[in-house]
Formats: sequence, C-alpha cells, structure tokens
Amino acid sequence: MQKHALTLATALLGVGVLTACGSDKPTQPSNITYVATLSGANEKPNSNTSTATGSWTGVLNPTTNVMTYTLTYSGLTPSSSGAHIHAQSDASGTANVVLNFATFAGATTAFTTGNTSGTAAGTVNMAGGTVAGLTITGDSLRKAMDAGMAYVNVHSTPSFGGGEIRGQIHKQ
Repeated sequence: MQKHALTLATALLGVGVLTACGSDKPTQPSNITYVATLSGANEKPNSNTSTATGSWTGVLNPTTNVMTYTLTYSGLTPSSSGAHIHAQSDASGTANVVLNFATFAGATTAFTTGNTSGTAAGTVNMAGGTVAGLTITGDSLRKAMDAGMAYVNVHSTPSFGGGEIRGQIHKQ
C-alpha cells in the first residue's frame, strides 16, 4: 500500500510541475494596432468644415517588424491630390512628409490622385535602417507613432492643398 501511495504522490507531483511550467513553446508577442480617424476638424494649422472622412489602420507584427496598413477616405471636395504620413508633430502642429502613399515602394494598393474616395494599402518594414520610400528609418517612424507624434492626411486641390482631412496616429 505504501508503494502505491508513493507512486501516486510522485505522479501527482509531476503533473503539478508540468502544469506550473506550461507549454515549452515561447509565447509570441501580440500584434500592435495603430489607428487614425481623419476629419477636416483635425487639420492644422487651420481646421476646416469639410464633411469628408477617412480612417487609417496599421497592424504591426512585432516578431517580423512589418506593419500592414490601410487608408480609406470618402467625400473629398474636390478630388484627392495627395496622401501622406507626417512626423514629428503632436495633434496641434504640422510636420514633414515621411511616407507618400502615392509613391511608396511597399504599396500593395497605391494611392491615386483625382478621386473623391478611395483606398491605399501596403506594408512597411519598421525595423531599424533605411526603408525605400521613407524619409526616416522604419524604427524612427515606429517611435514617432508610439509617441503619438505622427499623423495621416489627405489633400485635395484647389480647395484644401495643405490637407482636407487629417488624423493623429494612436497606438491601441
């Protein structure tokens, strides 16, 4: 009887150790989502009363450092003339273009001008170093986005050459 009790106790101890240790597989970090809601009221230095709207979403895979993005917009007056990510500025200021959606090498759906609505999509390598089509490194863009110091805007001419709708990028 003592031998069976000892065997049972040893088996239960082993199960407890295995349960406490969990799986041998390392946990993968979760994707990081960034969003921006674009409106005329968000434009700087002067907001406007445009009824156009837009959204931008970026999903970063922290294992590969690749971010997949999608920009959508509608209701521009007159039609689109450009769309960009700008950095380094908070929501009250302006900054230089760091990614031009119309010419970006990582675009899977390039931004096209002359539309009142549309979509642009692609991928960006956010690892350190130079990235074709960015005026800053991918790592610098990620740091700006993490700090809330980057924004997306869509321009239309002649009415809103400086930008018709804008949204600050926020990490979720």
